[in-house]
Amino acid sequence: MKLLFIYLWSFWCYLVLTIFFIIGAPIGILVSFISPNLFSFYTFYLAKIILLSIGVRVVVHGDFPPKKKNPYIYISNHSSYLDPVLNCYLMKRKYKYLAKSEVLSWPLFGSVVKKHMIAVKRELKESRFNSMSLMKDNILNGYSIVLYPEGGWKDESNEHPYDIQPNEILNKFRNGAFRLAISSKTNIIPISLCNAKKIHSSDTMLFHPGKVIIYIHKEIDSKRFLMNEEGIKGLNQKCYSIIYKDLIKHDN
Repeated sequence: MKLLFIYLWSFWCYLVLTIFFIIGAPIGILVSFISPNLFSFYTFYLAKIILLSIGVRVVVHGDFPPKKKNPYIYISNHSSYLDPVLNCYLMKRKYKYLAKSEVLSWPLFGSVVKKHMIAVKRELKESRFNSMSLMKDNILNGYSIVLYPEGGWKDESNEHPYDIQPNEILNKFRNGAFRLAISSKTNIIPISLCNAKKIHSSDTMLFHPGKVIIYIHKEIDSKRFLMNEEGIKGLNQKCYSIIYKDLIKHDN
């Protein structure tokens, strides 16, 4: 009986998401040409409606948005397709995601997000270098950057260019986000997304109603860390420890 409910609930969620996508994507394309701030405002409220419609209750701990209107680098763990929606749920000010380049090839969705993401081919060093330069340019233009320093996630059945272990609570962070923060003198705000994989797992692609808990931590001053391997590693480990401590309370 429980399994039947999950299948029916998943059918409902995919139906709702399809309707929102058909209606919301053209509006998103139009809004994206008007103003990046308006697009962020639009996705902020759209994310709230979507999560409510698919039975996701969001509990947020921490002060957000920051009082300062500076650009920030937001980093969080990444284990579910819901994670970008949860990040949108938090942000009204203009921002861009760093995301795998394959996203741009997704029908219609790629057209909606291409102005609001920085694409990277993770397996190509030149692409990673170019994406770093683009992120720095966007920070100078007032955009915050959203990064998942694990580099995505990996199921048992798929390949991945990074050394990612499936079903880990939190995989090792790559250094790009922290090199960017120190070199651009941009503060980092760690965000812990807890229970998202329990709501929607890429292993089964099924939905479950439930609660996601988000911890928004105080900004970390990147200027306290030197632009060398020791400084980058220190900032990496500090952020990893902050997020990991939240996840082990909920995601075991």
